Amino acid sequence: MYFFDMTDILIYVEKETTVTGIQRVSFEVIRRAVAELGAQNVRLSYWDRVRHEYLAIDAGFLAGMDEFSADVFSAVFFGKKARAEQDAAPTLVRYRNQPLKYWFHKQVRERHAKRGNEAHFARKGSSIAEWNAFKEREKAPRLDAPKAAPRQSVAAMCKPGDQLISLGAIWDIDGLEECLQDLKDSKGLKIYQLVHDLIPLIATKHIAADFANEFYFWLKSSASYCDRFLANSENTAKDLRAFMNEIGQVRPVDVVPLAQKFDVVHSNRVNDPAAPFKSHLSSIKGLDQSVLNLTKMPYVLVVGTMESRKNIWRLAQAWQQLVQTPGLDMPKLVFAGKPGWLNDDFESLMEATGNLGGWVQFAKRPSDTELGFLYENCLFTATVSYYEGWGLPIGESLSFGKTAVVADNSSMPEVGGDMVEYCDAHSISSIYEACYKLIADPDHRMALEARIAQTRLRTWDDVADGFIAAIRAS
Repeated sequence: MYFFDMTDILIYVEKETTVTGIQRVSFEVIRRAVAELGAQNVRLSYWDRVRHEYLAIDAGFLAGMDEFSADVFSAVFFGKKARAEQDAAPTLVRYRNQPLKYWFHKQVRERHAKRGNEAHFARKGSSIAEWNAFKEREKAPRLDAPKAAPRQSVAAMCKPGDQLISLGAIWDIDGLEECLQDLKDSKGLKIYQLVHDLIPLIATKHIAADFANEFYFWLKSSASYCDRFLANSENTAKDLRAFMNEIGQVRPVDVVPLAQKFDVVHSNRVNDPAAPFKSHLSSIKGLDQSVLNLTKMPYVLVVGTMESRKNIWRLAQAWQQLVQTPGLDMPKLVFAGKPGWLNDDFESLMEATGNLGGWVQFAKRPSDTELGFLYENCLFTATVSYYEGWGLPIGESLSFGKTAVVADNSSMPEVGGDMVEYCDAHSISSIYEACYKLIADPDHRMALEARIAQTRLRTWDDVADGFIAAIRAS
């Protein structure tokens, strides 16, 4: 039996409705592993923080999920009846788990619909007809809503040699490590841990509070209950082996690089210029007007949590110099992600300069649909972090056929290959030169895009195959 730990995902979906890098990795791998290994051989396990017990449920429901859904996981694991995305009113999806905001904006939409104010809905990427159709659907109860699954104690059902694979961030969860140690010692469970990065130990000054200390002691103690480790890149494996040598532990480390190619499930692009006029309306379906406004002129996209490790202050400084370069037809710089930490210098710069005089704009917490739209319509992307465990936004950019300016450190060259323009993260002038080259030389940018189109990018199927091969071989 294979147990895939879901603890960190479940903690995440208690508060969030979107998905970040670690959750995306876990979901994409686990659902493919279920298909490959068979749902009868896989259980989804988690640490119940209330009951202080390690439990598991059947994994069969994942077969019907094409993409991560916080709503489905909340319902299946907790019986939580949150308003699912498909049940939310048009233009109100982002408020579906905020009852007061949802109610308020729903009343606003209803008043505009009664007045026949089509312009109000058009600004939101919707229509009165779509609003009225939703109201009709709302009258009928949904019969296919997911229900809470029965759960069992892992200790009661596992056998010696069964395998538990943790793909997420499970440190600083009270009682979990002791439970895993006991399952290994008393039940003979083999435990594997995927390490995404050692950033808390390498880029410590960019980490908030005591997180680095907690991470150190978790990684050190995990060596006692983990039979082997998995690393998401060659660079992370190198860091992990160095750490194990330092603490005097020897554990096998298998490298399973993550994906460069993402299923573009949120693409609404209409590629045929001769397509019916009405079909072009689908390209803006589900988009907030604020996102549409960001794409009215050329822009470069930066995706990820806005934290100091992402080096966005230096990127903004380079952008300020680019704006002042004579004769350069400049795009805007758009940051898409949620606010982060230790970012005072960047925020001060934005406040003092009025977002560089309007050359910098923000899409805060975009939905997957909005993020896909931003990728599709950008000139290129930029990931100039001081350090990354992998660099998912680089791969996402490649998936949309877009090249990128990428820092030449840590694992990022493993993702970007020869399809991006590299820079030194610690040099404003280097970031400037890399961005200048892609802005000022469209032929060079298109040559890199052609190289992307000709390259077989690593897919999530490849990643899942790598994980399955690693756990089967051990």
